[in-house]
Amino acid sequence: MDTPWPTRCLACGMPGTPTLGSIRRGQGGCYPCGRRQANESMRHDPEAAAAVMREAGLEPLEPYPGTAFPWKSRCTRCSATVSPRLQSLTGQSRRPGCKPCADRAHGVAQRHDEDLAVAEMREHGFEPQEPYRGVKHPWRCLCHGCGTITSPTFGSILAGQSGCRRCADLRAAAARREDPERAAASMRESGLDPLEPYTTSMTPWRCRCTTCGRTSTPTLAKIRSGRGCKYCAHHGFNRAAPARVYVVTHHQLHAVKIGVAGAHQRNDRITQHARYGWTLFYEHHVPTGDDALAVEQAILRRLRAAGHGVFLTAAQLPNGWTETFDGQRVSAAELRDAIRDERPAAALSAEPLTLF
Repeated sequence: MDTPWPTRCLACGMPGTPTLGSIRRGQGGCYPCGRRQANESMRHDPEAAAAVMREAGLEPLEPYPGTAFPWKSRCTRCSATVSPRLQSLTGQSRRPGCKPCADRAHGVAQRHDEDLAVAEMREHGFEPQEPYRGVKHPWRCLCHGCGTITSPTFGSILAGQSGCRRCADLRAAAARREDPERAAASMRESGLDPLEPYTTSMTPWRCRCTTCGRTSTPTLAKIRSGRGCKYCAHHGFNRAAPARVYVVTHHQLHAVKIGVAGAHQRNDRITQHARYGWTLFYEHHVPTGDDALAVEQAILRRLRAAGHGVFLTAAQLPNGWTETFDGQRVSAAELRDAIRDERPAAALSAEPLTLF
């Protein structure tokens, strides 16, 4: 009875698929004939057409143009001027006559009760910081998990999403985090005894070397890449061995540089700089590499704070460009005097070598 039945209309000859149930309920069965009959009745009865418009909450502002043409009208609810077609207000595909009212009604249907929405957000760990505006609008909230401000949509929370990017990152990092016992075992295998709990593989980890007894802060990533105690290293700058702080100048570039090097190294940094046109101006010997670095860093911090930025680029000086200064603003003699003032107490007995 409710199955579409292919037929042909005896009145207009058009094919159709009415159901036996619709025919028995008094429906026409032929859609084109039904539309023509409706159009005829409406076309010849403007008052009946206007009554349909008023029933839909619209007041016509011009004579009836026909069912298929826009009919300028005023909405009696919001006073907006609209132009719906009469045929869109009748039949099975009936549409609202006023689009602004329809949009507002759709928005209200989409909105959740604000109290319920706030309660839902709090249940998921968020404290709203502004009024609720709808499921699709970013909602500024305080995350109870990490204490940061985030702006998820209410719809994303209802869909089961995290809502807080920082918390999601922390959970992902925790899932990838190294087991603390395994991390400590890796350090001990490299001759380093941890002095504090493990955090991450990229965080400096304070340890004591079981060979030399000195304390350093390597990262687990560096240890696993083959590094070890910086004081026991047999390559590069030895921080436990005698060292020197030096000043070099470059006439063509009008630049000066401060640096550190081992006291007895062959093919050291000063020799490397000479290949790029640098000339040694002054050097001061200190007992250890740590002492040399302390002097260098103290001078760099003071001069950078005074507004003397890095003068050269990595292209001009591939190794050590970050310790360069404009020679017209900071002279080599000023760097020499700064080294003498900053040298540690342990180095006071060492005799400096002054070339100029």
